[in-house]
Amino acid sequence: MSRTAVAAPAKTEAARQLLAGPRGTLPVPLRMLLINVDGRRDEPALLDIARSLGLDDQALQTLRDAGLVTARPARQVDPSARQRRLMRAKMFALDLAARMLAGRDAELRDSARLVDCEASFLVWLADACAHIEAVASAERAQVFRERVVAAAGG
Repeated sequence: MSRTAVAAPAKTEAARQLLAGPRGTLPVPLRMLLINVDGRRDEPALLDIARSLGLDDQALQTLRDAGLVTARPARQVDPSARQRRLMRAKMFALDLAARMLAGRDAELRDSARLVDCEASFLVWLADACAHIEAVASAERAQVFRERVVAAAGG
């Protein structure tokens, strides 16, 4: 089993306090990116997430400049652990979508079969949010995204 050394940005204490406070402090996409900073995802993975949220490649630097993100030393990551985390997040998202859509999730289940990496999961997540927003509401879609992102990070 091959292991790769990666540097994984982490939240600062200021970031944890900001996330515990009112939601209006940061724009929603930056807040979602900050939620994903977990000390396990490497910078390229976080930049993929930033792009999926409509942010540019400077978003992570913006969080660093604000004192919300710091770099952690490189550590060894087992690629199979990353794949297991992705599959757990995918199953959680499918279960949550099924409950939120009350039987109107067949299309999302079909498209989830194509999810095989973090990038395809992020594309699927954006599609799922759009579907939930169309069927239910923007607020429900936002709750879905936040809960899936939180589950994927943990």
